Amino acid sequence: MRWNALAMVAKANQAYGELGGHIASYASAADLFETGFNHFFHARSDAHRCDLVFFQPHSAPGVYARAFLEGRLSEEDLKHYRQELTAPAFTQGSGARGLSSYPHPYLMPDFWQFPTGSMGIGPISSIYHARFMRYLTHRNLLDCEGRKVWGVFGDGEMDEPESMSALTLAAREKLDNLVWVVNCNLQRLDGPVRGNGRIIDELEKLFAGAGWNVIKLVWGSDWDGLFARDVSGALARVFANTVDGQMQTFAAKDGRFNRDNFFGQNPELARLAEGMTDEQIDRLKRGGHDLVKIHAAYAAAAAHTG
Repeated sequence: MRWNALAMVAKANQAYGELGGHIASYASAADLFETGFNHFFHARSDAHRCDLVFFQPHSAPGVYARAFLEGRLSEEDLKHYRQELTAPAFTQGSGARGLSSYPHPYLMPDFWQFPTGSMGIGPISSIYHARFMRYLTHRNLLDCEGRKVWGVFGDGEMDEPESMSALTLAAREKLDNLVWVVNCNLQRLDGPVRGNGRIIDELEKLFAGAGWNVIKLVWGSDWDGLFARDVSGALARVFANTVDGQMQTFAAKDGRFNRDNFFGQNPELARLAEGMTDEQIDRLKRGGHDLVKIHAAYAAAAAHTG
C-alpha cells in the first residue's frame, strides 16, 4: 500500500507537473491506519450503524491504495488522482473518475464520510460530531451507543487554530465515544514540527490540561528489553533531553551512527547496546510502526470511560 500510494502520486506528478501530492504522510501513518481498519473501525452492518472516521487529509493516497487492493478502485481510477474534472478516460467509457486529493464527500459521496482538508477542519468537526451523537442518543432520536468517532491527524495539523479550539468541550461533555490518533512524525509540509522541542510532550500537556485521557506510544517492542535492563534510568534521561530535530537525524541514520552518537553519549548507554549488532540497532522501531503496540494503545483508548 505504501508503494501504490507513492506510485500514484509520482505518476500524477509525471503526467501533470502542477498537481503535486503527498507521499511522506501516509508512509508514516500506514500502520496506524491498518490497525484501525483491521481491528477497530466498524463498518456499517445490521448490528452496527458504523463508526465515523476523520482521515488525515495528506494520507488520502494510502486510503486509495488500500481501496485498490480491495477492488473498490481500479488502476484507471488511481491514474486520475487529483484530476477531479472530466478526464479523457470518461469519454472512452472506462468508468474511471478523478480521485480528490483530500477526503471530499461532495466529489466522492460513496467513498468519504467527511471533508478534512488539513486546515483544522477535521479535528474540530470530529468533536462536534461526537457531541451530536450523544445528543441524538439522549433524546431517543437515534441510538448511537457503541459507535465511535475516530480522528487520525498529524502533529503539524495540531498547529491549526481550529484543531485545538474545542478540546475542553470534549472533556466537559465526557465524550468517550471520541478517539484521536495524532501521528507525530515530526514533519510538516515546510519542515520539522518542533526542531528544538518535543512535540509529543507539548501535546500531552495541552490535551491533559484540557481534561483528555492521553496515551503516549513512543517506542516499539524492540526497546522493551533495553528499558528493562536500564536499572539506572539512563535511557529515559537521555530521551527526555533529546529534541525532535535530533530524533529526525537518528531515524534517518544507520545502526553504526546510532551506536556512536546515541548510545555513545555515556558509558551507561553504551553498555546497554553492547550485546546488539548494528543491524539490530538499525531495526529499533518507533512505537507508531509497531502493530502490537498500536493495537494495545487503540484498545486502551477505545475502552476508556469518562
